[in-house]
Amino acid sequence: MGELTLVGLHEDGEHVVLEGSDGQRFRLRIDEALRAAVRRDRAQLEQLRADRAGALPPREIQARIRAGAPAEDVAADAGMPVELVRRYEGPVLAEREFVAGQARATRIGHDPGAPVLGDLVTDRLATRGVGGESIAWDAFRPGTGSWTVEVRFEVSGTARSARWTYDAATRSVRAQDDEARWLSETELHDGPIPRRHLAAVPGAEVDVDAALRPLLASVDLSPAPEPEPEPDPAAETAALLDDLTGRRGVRQPLDVEDDDEDEGFEGFGPQHAFDFDNPDLTIPAAHPPHSRPDLATDAQVLEMPAQPRRSTSEDDASAQSPSPEAGDEPATPAEPEKPAEERVAGGGRSRARRGRASVPSWDEIVFGARPE
Repeated sequence: MGELTLVGLHEDGEHVVLEGSDGQRFRLRIDEALRAAVRRDRAQLEQLRADRAGALPPREIQARIRAGAPAEDVAADAGMPVELVRRYEGPVLAEREFVAGQARATRIGHDPGAPVLGDLVTDRLATRGVGGESIAWDAFRPGTGSWTVEVRFEVSGTARSARWTYDAATRSVRAQDDEARWLSETELHDGPIPRRHLAAVPGAEVDVDAALRPLLASVDLSPAPEPEPEPDPAAETAALLDDLTGRRGVRQPLDVEDDDEDEGFEGFGPQHAFDFDNPDLTIPAAHPPHSRPDLATDAQVLEMPAQPRRSTSEDDASAQSPSPEAGDEPATPAEPEKPAEERVAGGGRSRARRGRASVPSWDEIVFGARPE
């Protein structure tokens, strides 16, 4: 094979000029394949080569091999040489082998001492005369679904297989067929699990309500009384507002009662003590009606002259001083009786003073008023 030497870039800028050993020059177009070759991007080069040949891209080839298709079938379907397909199957076959090994190491059950799938299948097949060297494990994944683990073996010259669904996230397997269930069940059977056939069972008339009939008879089915409607606060408020609106502007009549002479009095003592406008009213004595003044030791009643009203301090002093009892003698001698002129003058002043209201003194309330 002759060698070419790069001379330089062509004048059009889209080609490079090459020169042979004999001095002959060649022109090479600059395209994606040349750029990928300069970058040493082999993946892109293979992709470009497959596109030119009208074959499957490498990713599609690997997807088919991962789904379990052999290289010969992929090459035949794509119209490609088998050697070109085998360039891409290496990483995929390694992936399938790894997943099959993970599934074989999965324990059947939650017990830490439970057997793994690979040992359990080998022991079960040994009871049927299958040696370990004739057992082949494989794994494949169609599309983006779950992985399927398959074991292939021969029994009496007949090829058989069993399949499980393997979940790589939870490290668990689930049998897909009866052969796989027989190989991975914890209870050992003499042979493969036979198919289950459904048998028709004659129907029988069953009284479903027989057990509930006594219970339904004891239940009171009469309708429950309807609850009384609860008063609506909004309706009551509206009625009250309507009533107040109707009464607005209407004057209500006032009930005036005649005041009785004694009922309207609210003084601090008997009413006759405050009747100052009636000069002819006789003030009762200090002794109650049922008392016996004749039995007193000193029945002499002294006539007291009219005295001017004392100040408040004198009234308080008189109230605090002890009142003389009826049997005690006065501490001071009685004053001599005044002449008639003075009594007349004093009586005139008393009559003149009756024209206006006056408050009786404490001595008058206790000992009684002096006679007129």
